Amino acid sequence: MIVKDGAKMSKSRGNVVVPDAYIQQWGADTFRMYLMFLGPFQEGGDFRDEGIVGIRRFLEKVWGLVHELGTKSSAAAEQKLHRTIRKITADTEALQYNTAIAAMMEYVNELREQGAGGTELFEPLVIMLAPYAPHFAEELWEVLGNKESVFQARWPSYDERLASAGDVEIAVQVNGKLRSRLTVPRGMAEKDVLDRVLADEVVKKFVNGQKVKKVIYVQDRLVNLVV
Repeated sequence: MIVKDGAKMSKSRGNVVVPDAYIQQWGADTFRMYLMFLGPFQEGGDFRDEGIVGIRRFLEKVWGLVHELGTKSSAAAEQKLHRTIRKITADTEALQYNTAIAAMMEYVNELREQGAGGTELFEPLVIMLAPYAPHFAEELWEVLGNKESVFQARWPSYDERLASAGDVEIAVQVNGKLRSRLTVPRGMAEKDVLDRVLADEVVKKFVNGQKVKKVIYVQDRLVNLVV
């Protein structure tokens, strides 16, 4: 179920989201992708107007990077690509669209930090973006020099050896008790690790909607949520 600003939508409250108005302002792809990013497919989420801005900014980042293509890609970027393909493929198949989009955002942020690489880093991203933002992905696919539709392209595959390179398993605790384990890239930023932890279905059951009061983080080893 989708709520609006923390309250259940109803005509009496006057907080019903009218899609046409948002599509006119932000475009169908941005609106669609925001709905998919709100939360787990089975649970819905809280629709907030400021949240849709984040999706628009993400799409603008992708557009900018594709127009700044370089010629060389680092080994680290290649490993990140294969990890991202593995993550998005698994999450899309499991209908975990919100975490798949989060993985795209993480990948794009890392590419921006490293500097735009070659086409081989972006074509797989555009293909995986297509189910989420089809019109945007189709236009990007043409910008990358492709003649046929992006929907005729083969879904990207990953090399498990590259996808797993540098991975570490971290323990996830809730109030000091071990509740889950997650595999993440070694040295991953605390914010990105926390995003994955909070999206983990097992962890969410134990947090049970409670406010996280404190996070204890030991890089590459442990995350403890105090609720």
